[in-house]
Amino acid sequence: MELSVNLLGLYGGGVGHTPVTATDAVQMAADDGFHVYDFPLADKAFYDGDWRGEIDRAMNCAAKNGGVFRYAHVPFLFPWGDPSPENWARFERVMSLAIEGAAMLGVRWVALHPYTTNEPAECYAAAPCRDAALVHLRPWLEQAEKLGVHFAVENMQGDAACHPRRRYCAKVDELIELVDTINAEWGGAHGICWDTGHAHIAGHRQSDALKAIGGRLKMTHIHDNFAGADLHLLPHTGSLDWADFIAGLKAIGYDGDISYEQDLRRIPAELRPGLIAYLRDVGNAFIAALQK
Repeated sequence: MELSVNLLGLYGGGVGHTPVTATDAVQMAADDGFHVYDFPLADKAFYDGDWRGEIDRAMNCAAKNGGVFRYAHVPFLFPWGDPSPENWARFERVMSLAIEGAAMLGVRWVALHPYTTNEPAECYAAAPCRDAALVHLRPWLEQAEKLGVHFAVENMQGDAACHPRRRYCAKVDELIELVDTINAEWGGAHGICWDTGHAHIAGHRQSDALKAIGGRLKMTHIHDNFAGADLHLLPHTGSLDWADFIAGLKAIGYDGDISYEQDLRRIPAELRPGLIAYLRDVGNAFIAALQK
């Protein structure tokens, strides 16, 4: 068990700042003592440039520093604002390229947001959402099988952040049913990514949810909030019960990594070192508690 960081969330340039490449971020993370990384495959703009070359450069930098890519996140911003055929085609294209990128990186698990029909909460029904998700995910699952990529389907935000709409897989039973249905057809190749912030917004008791998920849990997205907006705060700076979260991981014998999904990009780079040191200390404390 090690501490994993989402590279551009910690080291990326904010608005108006000098852009930071994934390779730059790998070097900064290694200098800060992090050696397990989550590669940023979710940004559609990444695929407008020499993205394969950037993956190669980042992998070489990681290898030089004794680091490894174990996780990634594929695109998740479905084009609901303008669901034109052109926008959906672009989303499908970058999704396919991201899966190819994950294969190049050789990551263990790739976080995947389940497709949602984006229904208003008063019209929401889980079964049609599940069926739509399975249809929508099929081409990606087929490509993942060919390339040896394994998805970790992520739990979604609750109504507090999505009102007036409801997100499919904000409920644990929906998430489990979807992953079990996928695995029944695709040979058990996929699992679950537990996002602590999303779970807090959805009102879950983290330990109970994790016990229900059990061995399906393959990766984490760790961040905090106040059970309203999805703020991606540092642990212990929101209202999430971290002792309960750790108890849930211990109860199911979780032996994966502690993986952050932070966003420090609004903070000037010169002010981040103390926060990054804090994240390292908290993550190591989580690992120590799990290994007792």
